[in-house]
Amino acid sequence: MKPTKEYIEQKFRDFNQMCFEGRLPTVEIQMSRARSYLGQLGYRRKRTLFGRTTYSDFVIRISTQMDQTEAEVEDTLLHEMIHLYIAHNRLKDTSTHGRLFRQLMNELNQRFQRHITISHRRTREEQDRDTQQRLHLLCVSTWDNGQRGITIAAKSRLFQLWEVMPTFPGVKATEWYATTDPYFNRFPRALTPKIYRIAQKELDEHLSGARPLVRQDDRIFVKRK
Repeated sequence: MKPTKEYIEQKFRDFNQMCFEGRLPTVEIQMSRARSYLGQLGYRRKRTLFGRTTYSDFVIRISTQMDQTEAEVEDTLLHEMIHLYIAHNRLKDTSTHGRLFRQLMNELNQRFQRHITISHRRTREEQDRDTQQRLHLLCVSTWDNGQRGITIAAKSRLFQLWEVMPTFPGVKATEWYATTDPYFNRFPRALTPKIYRIAQKELDEHLSGARPLVRQDDRIFVKRK
């Protein structure tokens, strides 16, 4: 299903009463097109003169870009509501998903027969179902041992990564391409250097329709045939 803002707002009210005894504050709900997360809690963090940390302006973002069941959407919302409960009450945890978070998560799962998890990794089937065409700015790196890998550059970091990728440890050559092949939708857009290894045969198959990029001074453009 593709959740709507109205649906998430209603579920937030329902779960607040049912699972949190109505103790959570009303927060802004935003629907996101992000592919890097299913749900996210945002807030402002401030430190007082006495060193105390306070949180305000809470917002829960739910991505509409993943194909999830209704139960999975609800579990994603509950995951973020646990984060909200901890932050709003200024409770201390051992890490982002530490002992307290896991304790609350397990309690909700047991009491309400939920399946809230720490994180969600897209399955190969989910990745293959993503056939939407979008532009990818792709760096193909070749290591000294002949293995190859890719980096999908965020548009805002294209020039920085163009400079940095050839200096990545063990990389002897880089090539840049523009492609709309949906295969590359499964990889995150990089803000910092990171290379994902791909088998040569698989890479060659999905580069077949890619167009080489070239750089001249402060311009990067598709190479003319």
